[in-house]
Amino acid sequence: MSLPLPLRLLSLFLLAFVGGVLYLHFGKDEEWSSSLLIGLVAAPVVVALWKFRDWSTDRAAEAGRNWRKTREERKRASGA
Repeated sequence: MSLPLPLRLLSLFLLAFVGGVLYLHFGKDEEWSSSLLIGLVAAPVVVALWKFRDWSTDRAAEAGRNWRKTREERKRASGA
C-alpha cells in the first residue's frame, strides 16, 4: 500500500522533526525550547533536501537509460 504524497511528506517532516529534537535535547544538551525551535526550522530543510536527492537520482537514472539507448542505436547504425 502506498501513501499519498502529502501524507508521505508529512510523515517525513514529523520523522525529521522528532528525530532532530530528541537528538538536540538528549545528545547535545540543549533546552527543550531551543531544541523545538531548531527542529521546527531544520525539519523542512531536511525534507526538501531528501526530495531533491530523490529527484536528482531519478533524473540521473533516466539520463543513463537514454544514453545507453542512443549508444546502442549508434552501434547499430555504424555496423559494429
